[in-house]
Amino acid sequence: MVNIRRLQQTGGKSGSSFLIILPKDWVVRQKLSKGDPVVVAEREDGCLIIDPRLPKAGERKTTTAQMEQNLRWEITSRYLLGFDEIHIVSKEPITNEQREDLMRIIKRFVALEVTEEDDYQIVLRCLIDPATLPVNTAMRRMHLITSRMIHDSMAAYFTGAKEMANEVVQRDEEIDRLFFLIVREIRSAIQYPRMSELMNITPVEALDFRLAAQYIERIADLAVDIARKVDVPIDTSLKKKIEPIVEKVTNMFTDAFNNLFKFNSKKVRSVIEAERDLISETGKLRQHIVATPNGQPQTQVLVVDSLLRMGEAAKDIVDLALPQS
Repeated sequence: MVNIRRLQQTGGKSGSSFLIILPKDWVVRQKLSKGDPVVVAEREDGCLIIDPRLPKAGERKTTTAQMEQNLRWEITSRYLLGFDEIHIVSKEPITNEQREDLMRIIKRFVALEVTEEDDYQIVLRCLIDPATLPVNTAMRRMHLITSRMIHDSMAAYFTGAKEMANEVVQRDEEIDRLFFLIVREIRSAIQYPRMSELMNITPVEALDFRLAAQYIERIADLAVDIARKVDVPIDTSLKKKIEPIVEKVTNMFTDAFNNLFKFNSKKVRSVIEAERDLISETGKLRQHIVATPNGQPQTQVLVVDSLLRMGEAAKDIVDLALPQS
């Protein structure tokens, strides 16, 4: 609902202060009364935000979940909603199996630890401060791990190194942990403008980072798909045809990611043009594999398709890049 209010000037025409009347319904809903503090924050576009929650942004948010319910979903949703403390309660004594299941679940989340427990309750707390691991830092680490996953998955595929392939699959857990952390912090930044200021990201950047993190996670998943197809070493001639595509995809990913933090129009154009070339090159390679089957042509085509989808995700990331001015 939009309310139009006119500015009022105190002290007559020469007064130095301006007033605005807040809608009474809003004041009542927020349970405000005379003398209560509200914080006025200015956005980049010049709009002012009057937010009664800002003074409470630093307080610990607590929630309760039942052990007997879908515990994995309950913990995930509450972690992503920014709760600092999650009380897991049960009507019956909590069994050792339930405790072990809970420990497996919380391994998915950065800094979520058991701090208290008894027969009927387990208390989880998120012990991380957004200032110690801001979104920018978590994003850079996510990119670094994913880049290594691309390199190692392809190295394993070329040589049939199954142990290396298994390491790539296991590394995906760290990507998921970082992704959940980034989503948690971004939601807090959007919900509480003060948190956005502490993290030094604007609401627009928060939305871009949320999408970029999803694309990076997608690239990591594709690297895992390749790792799971590792069997025996592939033909040397095919390896030489795939290697330039891997290099192109890696460069696209790095340029697209760096543009999230420092806009470079030349690199944007470069990634866009590289995607066009990638579509053409993977199409030709796919035809070559089908025409001259060597080893496992179906698997080889799937690997090439995974590389193409990585490049497309990199293009999606670079589409988020905007000039700083």
